[in-house]
Amino acid sequence: MTSKNCFPKDLAEALHSELELRGPDSPGLEILTDLFETLYFVSLKTEELQPITCYIVYLSSENPDPEPPERIVKDRWSYIRFIEPIEFTTSNLVKLAKASDPRTSSFAVYHNEYGDLFIWGIIDQANRYHDFVNYDSDEGPEGPGLFQASIIGIGHLVAYIGYEKITELKTNTLLGKTLDVFWSGPIYNMLGPGIQKYIEKVQGGIPEHIYEDRSHWNASLMSYWITSLCRLLLRARSYHHGGAVLITPDTSLRGLNVKYSIQYHRLRSALEGRALATIQETHASDLIFEGFLDQDADEIPTDLYLEETVNRDDLDDSLSELDGAIWFISLLTRVDGLVLMNPNLEVQGFGVEITCNDEPAAVFLAGDERATKSRRRKVDYNHFGTRHRSMMRYCSQVDGSIGFVISQDGDVRVMTKVRNQLVMWENVRLQHEFKRPLVRRKRTKASQAPIDTLET
Repeated sequence: MTSKNCFPKDLAEALHSELELRGPDSPGLEILTDLFETLYFVSLKTEELQPITCYIVYLSSENPDPEPPERIVKDRWSYIRFIEPIEFTTSNLVKLAKASDPRTSSFAVYHNEYGDLFIWGIIDQANRYHDFVNYDSDEGPEGPGLFQASIIGIGHLVAYIGYEKITELKTNTLLGKTLDVFWSGPIYNMLGPGIQKYIEKVQGGIPEHIYEDRSHWNASLMSYWITSLCRLLLRARSYHHGGAVLITPDTSLRGLNVKYSIQYHRLRSALEGRALATIQETHASDLIFEGFLDQDADEIPTDLYLEETVNRDDLDDSLSELDGAIWFISLLTRVDGLVLMNPNLEVQGFGVEITCNDEPAAVFLAGDERATKSRRRKVDYNHFGTRHRSMMRYCSQVDGSIGFVISQDGDVRVMTKVRNQLVMWENVRLQHEFKRPLVRRKRTKASQAPIDTLET
């Protein structure tokens, strides 16, 4: 749900309502409004001509870590107190902001008995949280605090509870929860053939009894494929340059002028390598756990231990290769024009110009993942910029094509043709978002995939 002409108070009300639904711990609407108004004013400032970005955690100063895990890993977050709490004001936060970075640390904020907000410390070791939400890691730590809030850009605030984005204010537009178009609806369906071909290729490289030993592999492989595409879009967005990615099944290249033609298959092959290594390493580990560790055996066969070790090294290499391929393609988006890919995520060229001239009869903005007809609304084609309009023209003419457009301000929109109508989605979910923490999986043959886990 998107609302126009909104203020920081509207953001506070949306978060307050969500906190009220989850328990009695909300600090109250007045305090939340004060907090978000201050963050909004900070976002309009600069420090040494640089825009302000920062991340705050609403965390009790008296009991910051009420339920620590039994095993505390070395790189778990901790809090570092200021000797004297600092008043939570625009000027103070502007000065402090450079001491933190949303990728690594955040400020701990709380209120006193009079309802006044103050900054009482800094939270460190946020790197793994940042990596997890951006799919650069398969595991992430539990996060501190009742909720989190961040300044993304000028007039751009986001509120989270744990790993779930609750609401977002972009200047005067309040965005609701993100649309998960990659897991249901028309976009998911159109990505399906490429995903299925990838799964079949992996199945062909693994003995049938090993693949079927766990029932979740189809879901896991699908997740690897989709999250790689999301990582590519997130990397491209992080450049704040703007760009576009077109996935099309049309091999004729009609309507396209490919300035730099290449054949880059490494993302596809790295995905396959990552999947094969994961399945083989998991199988060897399962044999060791069930046949020896779970039986309290005194010894583990050398060949089985060696197999697990080799497969784990292969997995590490494949993950590094996959990361490098994503970086390589994301950099291509910085060249004027779009990056052209086929449904198998193989790059066909970059710097691509769309030469289609026929405008779509109409453009509709989807209100949900499935583009339900009753929740679509018509938007003005001419309201959008050159990059959006050219992608609209192509996707309206070529069935099965999916266009991703990344604006300089960080918006990512996706469009395709749905039942002869061009439909576009905005506020698309690209990062990990969870409604509740997931317990880290133990080494069993449970049906749940060994991915997307939180440490507790």
